[in-house]
Amino acid sequence: MTDFSNSGKRILNLVQKAQQQQDKISTAEAWANVLGLDSKIAKSDAHEVNQQLVLIRHELDLLEQTMRDSGFSDVLYSPYIRRIRATVTPNNIGAGWNSYKPQLNGETILALRYCAEILEDDPTANFEELEALLSELTEFRSHLDASSMKGATYQFVISQIGIMEMAIRNYPIAGGAAIRKAFSEGFADLNAKAEDLVKEEETEATSRVGGFWQEFKSAGSKFVEADRIANAYIGIINKGQSLAEGAIALLSGPGS
Repeated sequence: MTDFSNSGKRILNLVQKAQQQQDKISTAEAWANVLGLDSKIAKSDAHEVNQQLVLIRHELDLLEQTMRDSGFSDVLYSPYIRRIRATVTPNNIGAGWNSYKPQLNGETILALRYCAEILEDDPTANFEELEALLSELTEFRSHLDASSMKGATYQFVISQIGIMEMAIRNYPIAGGAAIRKAFSEGFADLNAKAEDLVKEEETEATSRVGGFWQEFKSAGSKFVEADRIANAYIGIINKGQSLAEGAIALLSGPGS
């Protein structure tokens, strides 16, 4: 089972997959394959790949900082982190992968293995549950697209699904930070749309979204059990049978 328990392990996972990519493709296609994106789309439009590469660069920054805090000499890891950065730079994304693949050689992988062993492990989510939830979300999105649902409720449900989908896809790169961020974004999204949401007729879709958030919390419980925003959001969901009722509670304010 893949280990996502610290930034060294997460970057190591990605680099090992990238190192296995064929030479005769573009850098955009190589990273699309690593990240589970459509490589054909990436070849002509690398926007989605670039978004993920920004996240990888942030994780590389975190890795370098936490290694620096560990007290180990930076000559043992910084040169290899710089090599990886060269492969995830937007300016390089259109170049052939064979130009950058050599940066991810055995020395780079060995340095990452040391980083992965040195750094303390973070809590981990149940990734199998997250993947199962992603399949549920994808199926539900398809169901909504085929339905006649529209308006504020539809837009809200789609945006909530998108927040969870993105967090699950980002988890192998950013770990628990992706899960905590999702709850913050979900709460903000409900807060922004609550007034329009309660004006529309209650639908089963908002109840389903509430259920998805419960599953999301269960899979990532170690990250959110002490997170104030995550627990506030789950508290709103639990106030009623749906997020629409939760929106009413949010609009009612304290003491409702």
